[in-house]
Amino acid sequence: MRAIWDELMQFPMTALAEEYESLREPIDAAILRVLASGRYVLEEELAEFENEFARYIGTRFAIGVGSGSSALTIALKAAGVGPGDEVITAPNTDNPTAAAIEHVGSSVVFVDTEPDTFNIDPEQVERKITSCTRVLLPIHLFGNPADMDAISDIAGRNNLMVIEDSALAAGALHRGQKTGTFGLIGCFSLAPSKILGAYGDAGMVVTDDEQIADRVRVLRNYGYAPGIDLDPANLLGGTTWEVRDHGYNSRLDAIQAAVRVKLKSLEARIGSRRKAAAIYDRLLEPLGVSTPMARPGMEPVYYAYNVMAEDRDLVRTALADDRISTRLYYNPPLHLQPAFAHLGHGPGSFPVLPIFPQITEQQQSWVASSLERAVGYRV
Repeated sequence: MRAIWDELMQFPMTALAEEYESLREPIDAAILRVLASGRYVLEEELAEFENEFARYIGTRFAIGVGSGSSALTIALKAAGVGPGDEVITAPNTDNPTAAAIEHVGSSVVFVDTEPDTFNIDPEQVERKITSCTRVLLPIHLFGNPADMDAISDIAGRNNLMVIEDSALAAGALHRGQKTGTFGLIGCFSLAPSKILGAYGDAGMVVTDDEQIADRVRVLRNYGYAPGIDLDPANLLGGTTWEVRDHGYNSRLDAIQAAVRVKLKSLEARIGSRRKAAAIYDRLLEPLGVSTPMARPGMEPVYYAYNVMAEDRDLVRTALADDRISTRLYYNPPLHLQPAFAHLGHGPGSFPVLPIFPQITEQQQSWVASSLERAVGYRV
């Protein structure tokens, strides 16, 4: 019996190959269509993807960029954030969130998180606002929406911009409204493991502000004015160009844009994640561990499923003995990392279980049984 379990239960944190197999035909057709066209950068495929993503998210504009990291940097620069400005965000996130702030010459101000949602704590945000604060940058951590009612209220009362880090939260809902649409700008990662993942690096910036959208288009493409044909053959014919800004090489290429075909099944795959999370909730409820908490009106997409246990490392070792992958995210958090030592912060645990659309209830039962043994409880 154990041999059968061993064969069934060797699974990692994600299942990207399995996802591809479930979508192989439309994805292969889309990529081959781009290859046959000979048009690979800033072409019709990207424009179609941008239009479809904007409709899905619910904004006027969506602009494809090279990664979620560059989405944050370009968004800040497009909003005019720079030296002398302070940007408030949370430390339990990946480096690109805070690095983007420093890339534009601004100062990172870390604010602690809520103990139950792990998202930025609005009460502490208000206490950190100074005359230099320009932006609140909430992170919808692990696909769980931050408290955008409170954050939007604070921003409005203090005349601050809101730029959302929705890298892990495509499709998450806050009282029926998708994350990334509450502030001036929303930033998404479309890296392979993300909720809507391409087959390489990719990102998206969304906004309702036409001027911001225009500036993002300029910044992503070396600073060139949009709409100028840079085909060498046409340049020989006398076409001119215009460099408007010090931009970046951050174009979302057409092959990555072709995976817009995954948008059609995104809600179904998010539904599978939510179903898997509900199964974990039921299986783990008797075990005395803390599981992800979503506030009323919030509908997470469960990029990750976090649990908190007293002896985290012991639990992880026990799960590994049963061939179950876990992960520690952002350990230690950014405020304790060498790159941010200049901020002067000191020290003040939660392992992450596998969750992906293809995970089966049988696999989750195995995880729960292993976790039960690890924490010393019996159902």
